[in-house]
Amino acid sequence: MSYGRDPLSWHYDGYVRQVMIRAIRAGRGGKSVRVYIASPRSSFRAVDAGGRTAHERAFTRSVYYLMWRVPLNAGAVPDWSVKVTWGDEVRASSGNRLARPAVIRVWPRSQARVRGEKWTADPALQSGGTGSGKERF
Repeated sequence: MSYGRDPLSWHYDGYVRQVMIRAIRAGRGGKSVRVYIASPRSSFRAVDAGGRTAHERAFTRSVYYLMWRVPLNAGAVPDWSVKVTWGDEVRASSGNRLARPAVIRVWPRSQARVRGEKWTADPALQSGGTGSGKERF
């Protein structure tokens, strides 16, 4: 049974495509890309179990959806591995929002090296689509 995508993550798809193109270009040289994701100030009072706001979680879902699920849905194996690392600092942004940095690193899937525990082993870190019972918000 497949679940629907988080509606907020759809909002980030266009921006995430642009970021992923930049990250792939940077990744060819062993570099990463830093972006800031803005969230309403009030959302920082109601973060999920991983400490992310609804907008940060939606951005993350969009990243992994576009890099993994889209190729799989097309019957292809994803060419790229991606890692999103969130920073701790929060900066003021426009529209009375706050923004947190995320560093995006992309490399060819053939060069991926798994280290540490898998996030899939910890139910607290898992989230599901709309209707899965694992929604974070």
